[in-house]
Amino acid sequence: MIRGFFLAVLALFAAQPAMANEEDFEAFGAFLDQFRKESNTPAMSALIVKDGAIAWESYLGWSDDEGDIPTSPQTTYYIASVTKPIAATAIHAESLAGGVDLATPMASDAGWTDLCQRMVQTPIPFMSGGEDLFGNAIAPMDCDKATSLGNMLDMRANGGAFVYNPIAYARIDRAIEGAGGRPLRDIVRERVLEPAGMQDVALGWRDPSSGAALRYLTMPHHVIDGRIKKQPYPDDDFRAAAGMVANPRALAAFDIAYDQGRLVPPEHRARLAERQVIGPLGDYRLGWWREDYKGKRLMWHSGKDDRKYSAIYLKVPEQRLTLIVLANSEAIWNEGSSLVLARASLSPVARRFLEEFVD
Repeated sequence: MIRGFFLAVLALFAAQPAMANEEDFEAFGAFLDQFRKESNTPAMSALIVKDGAIAWESYLGWSDDEGDIPTSPQTTYYIASVTKPIAATAIHAESLAGGVDLATPMASDAGWTDLCQRMVQTPIPFMSGGEDLFGNAIAPMDCDKATSLGNMLDMRANGGAFVYNPIAYARIDRAIEGAGGRPLRDIVRERVLEPAGMQDVALGWRDPSSGAALRYLTMPHHVIDGRIKKQPYPDDDFRAAAGMVANPRALAAFDIAYDQGRLVPPEHRARLAERQVIGPLGDYRLGWWREDYKGKRLMWHSGKDDRKYSAIYLKVPEQRLTLIVLANSEAIWNEGSSLVLARASLSPVARRFLEEFVD
């Protein structure tokens, strides 16, 4: 019996994923710094959340264009589409509280039908259809479909399968208000920022409660003719699709609160993290790309503002592990992407993290 007990214990430990140590984190940090230098990215901030706490963080380079101000925990970035899972979580929480109905038609936005009919005539792939870089078919936006708010949060405006459609997603706030709901900025602040304790976050340029987020915003840069050059700030305001300005610690606060069930009930988060069959192309639900990697479910989002900023927010729920990386260039997401294929490893930074830390 004793021998059997010890064999069972050994089997249990063998089944556990390897625990990353400080050396593993520092090696990943060294990779990031080298990647930052090779891509001519002035500022890069990164952290790893493990078991509900920040396990490692690193702030690389300089946050100004003169090289005088080192990147720090206070340095903020335009996080582009990483806004989506945060906004979707807030809208989901608002729906659970009765403040908005996910069955609300997107046509509650008075401009929805006209937008669709105009945009399907353009060559934009997520509007008129086509193929991605890998030969996968992209369905056109379906103007006859009675797309609901819930459909849009799942990127189902183009039919039954998901197609990443950021222009349509950016109309979510108009549909909510058109149906009598609150402004999206109020929903996100009350349902996510405040309960998660997210500090120094700006919900767009016109956010009256932006704190120090805009003061610490690092300048965007892009390599032109082999030289890194400062770029103008993006001028888009806050939408469900993009517009947030934040630092990695604020995103870590969201991540921890989300996993602890303080934003939406744990069973709702569990449905996304469970290993349901999602098909070879992956899936998109409630603001998250979802895919399976080495038998483990990934939940993630990338962010890219062309020639300005990029971001990766990558969760491995089964290992209670999260990576957040923000940069003031587009380098993090520079190997192409797809509108219908969930593949976090197309980012060199995400790929290295997956190779190093996911069993």
